[in-house]
Amino acid sequence: MNEAGTIGENKFAEYLIAQGYQIEKAPPVKFYDWDIRATKPERRPLTFEVKYDEKAYYWAERRGTPDNPNIYIEYRNTNQNENSGILASKAEYYVYILKAEQDMAYVFNRLNLCDHLLASLYRTAGNSATGDNNALGWIPPLKEVIKHHSFICQIPI
Repeated sequence: MNEAGTIGENKFAEYLIAQGYQIEKAPPVKFYDWDIRATKPERRPLTFEVKYDEKAYYWAERRGTPDNPNIYIEYRNTNQNENSGILASKAEYYVYILKAEQDMAYVFNRLNLCDHLLASLYRTAGNSATGDNNALGWIPPLKEVIKHHSFICQIPI
C-alpha cells in the first residue's frame, strides 16, 4: 500500500473508533476483501474500501472547476489483466477521501456505485500521472457521483 492509502485508512479508522467501533485492518498481503472491518457489540461487521486522493482539488483548480473535482476510481490492473480496485473489493462500503483544508470522506454503497459506474459513460484513464502506471480507472466528477443513489453521506475527518 502506498503512503496516501495508509493516511486515508488511518484517518477513517480514527473516525470509526471515535464512533465506538472496534477496527480490524486488512492483512499486509494481496487482499481485496476490504481495507477496514468495523464492529460494535451485537451488530454485524461493516467493511470499507478506503481511498485517499491528495490531488483531486489540485487538478480541479488547473481545469478551472475548483468546486467539482473529478475522482479516480480504479477498476482494472493492467499488468495482471484482472479486476482491481472497486471491482475486486468485497467491501460493503466504498469511502473516497479528498484531501483539503478539511479532509472530507464520501461514503458510498460499493455495489450500487459499481452498477452506476458500469452503466455510465465516464471517461477512463490510466494512473501514470498519480500512481504506478498499472491500472485503469473511471474519472467521474464528484458532483455527478454523489447525485447517484449509492451515495450515503459525507463526513469531515
